[in-house]
Amino acid sequence: MSRIIDEPYFTYSAYSALTAGIQVKCPKCHGAGMVTADEDNAYFRCLSCGHQETRDRTIYRYDVHNQCKNCGRYYRVDIEDKTKQHFSVLHVACPYCGTTMSGEVHKTAEAFSYIADIQNGREPYFGLELWFLTSFQGKPVWALNREHLAYLIDYLSADLREKPLGSPKKTQADHLPSFMKTAKNRERIVKLLKRLQEG
Repeated sequence: MSRIIDEPYFTYSAYSALTAGIQVKCPKCHGAGMVTADEDNAYFRCLSCGHQETRDRTIYRYDVHNQCKNCGRYYRVDIEDKTKQHFSVLHVACPYCGTTMSGEVHKTAEAFSYIADIQNGREPYFGLELWFLTSFQGKPVWALNREHLAYLIDYLSADLREKPLGSPKKTQADHLPSFMKTAKNRERIVKLLKRLQEG
């Protein structure tokens, strides 16, 4: 009988880019690449053609704040339109009386983006397609890297899956979609994952 202890979810969430890295397809040559991240930036490096990208992980707030020349009130208007955020001065309407005035655009670092969701088989920092990606009955089945792929195969193949003792944190199993955990699907999904492992 094969047994496996379920691991904490953050080990295999997009957060793992900070440690193990996420394997993806290069947007230039479609070869294998790696996304990693630190506190400030996310990095992509293609292992085939050498293409590299860096992205700032800081979330910025853009706004115009001013004192209205008509009603005298102080106001702050957020600039959410990305095409307008690069301007140094914009005309905005006072939210109290509607008078339009020009004002300086202020850029303020608000927070770091700790995006951890993989959506539609793409990593969250650059939106690149995962290297280990397939589908089962029209639903995406993916792994972040070779280590995660091996873990999923072991986890879904095991006869007995045990939660770690005394861990209130969410585990990998809590986040796996139910179609992957259903007994009748597991064998076929393991076969798909093994094909990814060999490819």
